[in-house]
Amino acid sequence: MNNFNTARTIDLLGYLPDVLQNTKEMQAIMAAETPEIQALWKACEDVMNDQFIAEATENGVARRERMLGISPFATDTLDDRKFRILSRYNEQLPYTRRSLMQQLATLCGADGYEIQFLTKDFTVKVKVELTAKKQEAAVSEMLERVLPYNMVFTVELLYNQWQAVKAYTWGALASRTWKEIREEVL
Repeated sequence: MNNFNTARTIDLLGYLPDVLQNTKEMQAIMAAETPEIQALWKACEDVMNDQFIAEATENGVARRERMLGISPFATDTLDDRKFRILSRYNEQLPYTRRSLMQQLATLCGADGYEIQFLTKDFTVKVKVELTAKKQEAAVSEMLERVLPYNMVFTVELLYNQWQAVKAYTWGALASRTWKEIREEVL
């Protein structure tokens, strides 16, 4: 974490000697300049925050997207866009199973995915947890770039199984449809 996350209150009048603090002209000048200095300080904070993806502002994220050739979707939140940038930075070639699983763990969390390698069919099957549903497309894009061209892959959602649902009573689930029980985070 950086030290620029806290908003700073700037009082230019306090920097003047006592003799000048009480004059009307200096009070008016300082009152006019304080918002400009506040805006300058905020811009400096934003530039510093843009150096870190997790702290980046809209401007910093847009800059990185242009550098990486990423086009954001209209429905993307700032966090979704940061996730897509992180997924691009975390790609490492050459492809190995271990590096692929590390990248998936970074994107989806250690327990946020299941992967199956079908070596004889040159196929990789990835199932993404429902909590990472919005990142399903980003995982597909990452696999498209990382996997060798002779490999086929599928990315699906890891739907709720009976083990997760049986902890609830039928009364607690009655307000949901079967599709919601299967496809929504419980």
